[in-house]
Amino acid sequence: MVEAQPRKEMEMRSLGPSGLKVSVLSYGNWLTSNDKSAEESTIACIKRCWEHGINFFDTAEIYGNGTAEIIMGNALKALNVPREQLVISTKLIKGGETVNERGLSRKHIIEGLNNSLKRLQLDYVDVVFCHRPDSETPIEETVRAMNYLIEKGKAFYWGTSEHSAEEIQQIYAVCDKYGLIKPIVEQPQYNMLCRERFEVEYGTLFDKYRMGSTIWSPLAGGILTGKYNFGIPAGSRFENAQNFSYATYMGDEEKKKKTVAILEKLTEVAKGLDCTLAQLALAWAIANKDVSTAIFGATKVEQVDDNVKAVEIYKKLTPEISEKIEEILGNRPKTPMNFKTWSPFPPRR
Repeated sequence: MVEAQPRKEMEMRSLGPSGLKVSVLSYGNWLTSNDKSAEESTIACIKRCWEHGINFFDTAEIYGNGTAEIIMGNALKALNVPREQLVISTKLIKGGETVNERGLSRKHIIEGLNNSLKRLQLDYVDVVFCHRPDSETPIEETVRAMNYLIEKGKAFYWGTSEHSAEEIQQIYAVCDKYGLIKPIVEQPQYNMLCRERFEVEYGTLFDKYRMGSTIWSPLAGGILTGKYNFGIPAGSRFENAQNFSYATYMGDEEKKKKTVAILEKLTEVAKGLDCTLAQLALAWAIANKDVSTAIFGATKVEQVDDNVKAVEIYKKLTPEISEKIEEILGNRPKTPMNFKTWSPFPPRR
């Protein structure tokens, strides 16, 4: 049985405007969601995460068509620690193939979470997300359904994932109009190679609503580990599957040349900090004050051990090192104009 307290300390951050505390690094099991045989390795990774002080674990109904939630539930059961010490989230958008098993209708949200809880072997989740926007369902219907789940004790908080700032502001407006519970968090993609929405579009939401964030793909689908610089290696998890990040950043010779050049220069920065490229990329992400937690995936405990070292590295990112990284990336987003001062707003990192 695992001890009642994490063996190591991990930095904790508030999740948005709530009192909920989450570890600055967290674990998601999307990588192994289609492979029931990966249950043993997932259990080992989650146990190692716990030993490092990680308390937040994320999954979704769509991952492996429910398989990921089953594996997560079994892993949490094997971990055998008090439920109160864990923060668990899942996401709803598609739980089956029929028309009412998808989307963000009241029917699917309530039935979907009930099914998720059965697979997870839990009475409640701490956070439930709307996994993607649903243009066919009125926002008020979705918000009222999320409000219902919280009032019934099946979730404590709710959030959005990959919603635009405009869509989130519409949700806040509905909540204000009808006195309903507001979402506290957004789960967007954010990494060194994908920055615009997080650093520019969400700025007002972070400032005005103190919105939290549980960022995904902080390593850009593995691109920021450097192991895909010259193609997809035999035996890698993407050998027989489409890697959207690989297609985005390495999809043709021009893209590949540009990305590899950036990664090689970043690797030199990492060497100067006595860390790996992956650790530098994770450190860079959590150094952003708007990041509540960065969700990483792992199939081996050694990967967990490597990733958690990023918490030490981000504290070593001096302004000089950060500016050097910006020069290498060359993709700092342009901030909007502040017409009171007639100058751009300062960068968000």
